[in-house]
Amino acid sequence: MKRATLVILALAATFALTSCGGDDDDGAAITVTYSQCMQVEAAKLLDETGSNADYANEMAAKACEALK
Repeated sequence: MKRATLVILALAATFALTSCGGDDDDGAAITVTYSQCMQVEAAKLLDETGSNADYANEMAAKACEALK
């Protein structure tokens, strides 16, 4: 009887201590650089419209200007 009580208390303590361990990720947003944004946006435009690279780069620059 004492052993069962001890095991139950040990399990309860284990779960109580491990459940309070906070998550290291504070929900930090992924930082995207201007050049990464340019590459992704230009690639999307080239895939979607089949347009030329100059037009795709121009539109990507407009889409990413907030990151400058």
